[in-house]
Amino acid sequence: MPLRQNSLVKENSFSAPGTVLFGMEPLHQQSFQRKFSISACRRQSSIDLEDNHFLLTIVISNATNHESISYKQDGGRFDSSQFTLKFHTNTLYKIYVKTKPAQQFLSLNIAGNVLSLAPIEGGSGEYVAIWNTADKEPTKKGTRQDIEFVISAKDKTLSKNLQVKFYPHNDTHAGWGQKLDQITWHCSTNDIGHVFVLEEQTL
Repeated sequence: MPLRQNSLVKENSFSAPGTVLFGMEPLHQQSFQRKFSISACRRQSSIDLEDNHFLLTIVISNATNHESISYKQDGGRFDSSQFTLKFHTNTLYKIYVKTKPAQQFLSLNIAGNVLSLAPIEGGSGEYVAIWNTADKEPTKKGTRQDIEFVISAKDKTLSKNLQVKFYPHNDTHAGWGQKLDQITWHCSTNDIGHVFVLEEQTL
């Protein structure tokens, strides 16, 4: 079934606060855009969750200018996904994660980069991490890359591929396309702690 904006698609497959990076404010002191959290809660409240189910919402923005990343609808051109997330190389990105009901996650790994997953002060099941794409190379023209998104707790792990394209640091094409407000995954955990993504929503 084609992936449409604002639609749900079934899919089987999911250090410490105060760290300072490149002159940025400590994570716990930064001003986070709470509108993402509020809008996510409102959308999530309309979904009835069964036992061992939870919702995970991801918001990705440029950590320097706070702009949301862009994505491109690719239809069925590529095998992994019908949309592609667009990133610059050598850039800092802020990864905001919210869970409902609150989950106690401990670590985040994106594309082989182990990130410090800091709880947001005053939040419940909300975290933030900074991802540096300095080690990434631009994606070849006409192709896409799959990167692994792995978030782990003591008793469960979610691992899912994201279809992406990396652009040179100053290439304005990375900003073309629709702006990504958030991705929400409806997740289910089995008896051995493996998390499956049952539904995916992009907004």
